Amino acid sequence: MCGIVGFNFKNENLLEKMKNSIRHRGPDDNGSYFDKNVSLGHVRLSILDLSPLGHQPMSFEGLTLVYNGEIYNFEEIKDELIKYGYSFSSNSDSEVVLKAYHKWGDKVVDKFRGMFAFVIYDKKSIKIFRDRVGVKPLYYYFDGDNFIFSSEVRAIREFKKLDIDKVSLSYFFEYGYIPRDKAIFKGVNKLLAGHYLEFDIEKKSLKIEKYWDIKDYFNISYKSEEEIIDELESVLIEGIKYRMKSDAPVGVFLSGGVDSSLVASILQKHYGNIHTFTIGFKEEKYNEAHFAKEVANYIGSNHTEKFLDMYQAKEILKSFVDIYDEPFGDSSGIPTFLVSKIAKENGVKVVLSADGGDELFCGYERYWLTHNLGKKFKNLPLKPFWLKLLNLSYNQLLHIPIKNMDHKLGFLQNLLKTSSWNEIYETILKQYRDDIKYLDLDNLNNQNSYFKFGEKFNPMQGMMLWDFYNYLPDDILVKVDRATMANSIEGREPLLDNKIIEYAATIPFEYKYKNNESKYILKKVLERYLPKEMIYRKKMGFGIPMFEWFRSDLIKLFEEYFYDDDIIDMQYPRKLLQDFKAGKYVNINKLWFVLVYKMWKEKYY
Repeated sequence: MCGIVGFNFKNENLLEKMKNSIRHRGPDDNGSYFDKNVSLGHVRLSILDLSPLGHQPMSFEGLTLVYNGEIYNFEEIKDELIKYGYSFSSNSDSEVVLKAYHKWGDKVVDKFRGMFAFVIYDKKSIKIFRDRVGVKPLYYYFDGDNFIFSSEVRAIREFKKLDIDKVSLSYFFEYGYIPRDKAIFKGVNKLLAGHYLEFDIEKKSLKIEKYWDIKDYFNISYKSEEEIIDELESVLIEGIKYRMKSDAPVGVFLSGGVDSSLVASILQKHYGNIHTFTIGFKEEKYNEAHFAKEVANYIGSNHTEKFLDMYQAKEILKSFVDIYDEPFGDSSGIPTFLVSKIAKENGVKVVLSADGGDELFCGYERYWLTHNLGKKFKNLPLKPFWLKLLNLSYNQLLHIPIKNMDHKLGFLQNLLKTSSWNEIYETILKQYRDDIKYLDLDNLNNQNSYFKFGEKFNPMQGMMLWDFYNYLPDDILVKVDRATMANSIEGREPLLDNKIIEYAATIPFEYKYKNNESKYILKKVLERYLPKEMIYRKKMGFGIPMFEWFRSDLIKLFEEYFYDDDIIDMQYPRKLLQDFKAGKYVNINKLWFVLVYKMWKEKYY
């Protein structure tokens, strides 16, 4: 796990500044490469081949590589390359990536199982490849002349001051993260997962191509339930065991939920002597630590738990925008940072995080809740009439003594405006809509094709694909990448092995959600490892007691940062804050998003 930076001109001072800005990603080593057309930089966290032989940038026969990630099947690829006459001086996967590209060119990504963002420079072009799901980040800036790339946005800021992109900011206020190829600064984009980019040095032009798409694997296999359980378990074991390849200690984040319990149980049975880590809360309705401990005791892992309280959260919050260099509204980033810190303090350099199971196997409660609600509203007769009647009587309805009436009426208005499952789902997800003025609000219309594709099988499959291409890469994976990297440890995502994803796509939807049971087929696999009473319980998630904490002295943070702003109108957030202080119900996420934005802006803009 590392960090990479570079650009299409020679500037040693700029490259050093960019490397230093992401040094937390790779404290063990760093390197640079220059010629008249390019500057390439690398900071290294040594995981495979801890010797200097894994140093980057790495060159071979006119090709130069900088690489962030892990290729878990590199040994098989290495053996294949040796048969073709290649020789190797290291035991690193970096050398395999470089020589595999030399052999197979752009098609090499089809051979890789892993997480990666790597750059190949061949004197004529700079080519950048990002892994299929977007586990590893890659940002780039191009103004028609200067092309700059980095693992994190903060490094690109070393080139010049950049303006805030209002469309990206509006997405943040709606969803709590910045989706797809957008970034918070104008001129900066993310390379999408499953894509590669080619920058032509001479022509100064960009070309972006897709090389992988989950839609290509929806060849539904109608086998018996037992056959699917057997095959799924087999592919899970293989994909999860691959993530144990490391020359440094490995641990597992264990929440006690289905996904992390499955990863930990499979590893303990088929690998043994694993270390598990969890975070608990004193507020019982948020606390899953006892579930995690129960699983750890049953499987026999070496378990560590720590409880997070308001005061620890406040300390982490002070560095929140140091960890997340774009506005990031997922408050579970706080416990994720802490559990990463605990793993580091216990000597672990690699941690496995069991993300992806919800998006692949229908795990989020909002899927079936949206489905039930959508069936009532999607084909509601006379929707324009009901919407007009609601608008005319809105002020009178506010006086009805129902808790949070204004929020519910606003939500109903937006729901009545929808005409598709895609719009219904986005309405459910959005926090702010038209409450924050002066932003360029827009819908993620480019996701309609994915939603409609999934909807053919079931509307909930459409929701899962929406999350797979938005929420998963741009919230969940960003959270884990930044929290682990801030602690200089590597986070791996075993359930996002491409073979697991591709097999999950073939499973009929009725095995993902069956008899009102989410992740049905995944739980059937887990039954082979854990007692049923540890599996079939209500999902809690990895949230924190925001409402309880901010009722206390953390509310002072709101008051400290809710000053006037030159981009957004603070009138509505201030009204929310006054209602909150008066004891009224408000959506705490709305206050949190504004706080995160204001703290981020103070540091980076």
